[in-house]
Amino acid sequence: MLPSVLKQFSGRLSGVLSLMAAALVTLFMAGQVHAAASVSWLSPTDGSSAPVGTNVAPTGVASGVGSSGDGLDLVLVLDSSGSMADINNGKSRQQWQRDAAIALVNSLPAATTSVSIVEFDSNANVVTGLTSLTPASNIPAIIAAINGVNASGGTNIASGIAAAAGELTGANATTGRSKQMVVISDGDPTAGDQNAAALAAVAAGVNNIHSVAIPGADVAKMEDIADNGNGVFSNFTNSADLANIASVFDGTAGNLVGLDRVEVTLPDGTTITVPTDGLGNFSLADYALELGDNVFSATAFATDGSQATADLTLIGTEVTTPVPLPAAAWMLLAAIAGLGAMARRKHS
Repeated sequence: MLPSVLKQFSGRLSGVLSLMAAALVTLFMAGQVHAAASVSWLSPTDGSSAPVGTNVAPTGVASGVGSSGDGLDLVLVLDSSGSMADINNGKSRQQWQRDAAIALVNSLPAATTSVSIVEFDSNANVVTGLTSLTPASNIPAIIAAINGVNASGGTNIASGIAAAAGELTGANATTGRSKQMVVISDGDPTAGDQNAAALAAVAAGVNNIHSVAIPGADVAKMEDIADNGNGVFSNFTNSADLANIASVFDGTAGNLVGLDRVEVTLPDGTTITVPTDGLGNFSLADYALELGDNVFSATAFATDGSQATADLTLIGTEVTTPVPLPAAAWMLLAAIAGLGAMARRKHS
């Protein structure tokens, strides 16, 4: 009787442990849902060819949250609430925000990027729709839009996210590009449901919503936006940290997309660490193609420990040069030309 009871208990215990293990795996996976490094090459086209010795400068993009595409559509969602006029570390919060946003715009690859500016206070306003950074003459208008964001009203972050999602999924968006937004705020939301707005944006096709908290922000709520938007949260609520915010936005002292580093192995076998901008874009220095396949291998290392690798193959072709005619052939051509000239003189 006792062995039978023990056997039943053992079976039930095993079942309970299996359920617990499954629950733990589910919980772990839920916490890791955004943990996915990615990397892809943007130019030149994989498999393209050029004569040996041609200098190429391949470009690519990497991320710690799995975003990729043939370029970037980006909306900067900027806080224009009244508290942005407050002073921290020698400047208004609004000026810190402007400096960071401008640094990001100036660092992005112009040929494959479009940028929109959305401001929010009690309501949201699309200051400028998605505008290509090419030609370069478009960039001053985008910077003017950033500088024109004022400081008055409440903090309806949800309205800003919704307006940005409309831009990224509307007629101004470019098919095939990564759709991202960067939301900056210094306050506790006074209206709207920013988490619901982030989830709705992702459901509509937005890839990543990154959030940035500056002094005065509700850290937990800003972090929730990034969690619900498949993005990365950056905390600058300590006034002293604001001195580094522009450097993170342009990629010279970190980034906004959870990257640790990007390494590229060149066709000659050399491995280098390449700098990225604030959203993970990178470019190599000129490399002279050799004959045959030239393989560039990029590996992205995310801050969560995940990795991703992508290869780019460019083909170096032989340089064709005209075959020189032998001296006798040149003499024959000269004689024929001379006979033609004599015939013309006789006819005249």
